[in-house]
Amino acid sequence: MFHVPTNETWDPEALAERLREQNLEAIVLADSVRITLPTIPPATMLERLQDLIFPARSQHLTLRFNKQKFICNIELVFDPLKFSHESVILTQISKACKQRGYWCKPGREIAMKYCPDSAELKELLEKVEQLQIEKENLVANQNFEQAAKVRDDETLLKQRIDAILFKATCEPDNSADDPVKS
Repeated sequence: MFHVPTNETWDPEALAERLREQNLEAIVLADSVRITLPTIPPATMLERLQDLIFPARSQHLTLRFNKQKFICNIELVFDPLKFSHESVILTQISKACKQRGYWCKPGREIAMKYCPDSAELKELLEKVEQLQIEKENLVANQNFEQAAKVRDDETLLKQRIDAILFKATCEPDNSADDPVKS
């Protein structure tokens, strides 16, 4: 997860510059950073023919700051069918974020840096981890309807965790739509 710590500010210009240093094509659009993903040349004759008939458009990944979230307040927006989580680009993004002073850590680690002694937070984080495992198992078994329900439960818990962290750090809770309040 990518996180702007409370002692830092979101600076898309500086982040885009760090990404360009990582040889990524990054531009700032409004308050977001858009990265053009490198295209892979067609390997087979069929792929080349398909590329001639239906030219591939550039794929993009966008980084944006979401002030309604606490832990994962830097969002990555991309087409999951056309971008792999194992991509080396994520390593480059992580390096650029770290150079900028942002965190690239698991959600539990981020939360516990702010509230290391919170038993409630630890319990909620454990529940989120259990739900993530349950959701993955349901998807593996192609039970998508139940997986969606588990995902919704997970989202509510994450909103609760964010609300606790906003309150603990005295940061303004910008999640006006958040139905879960502390």
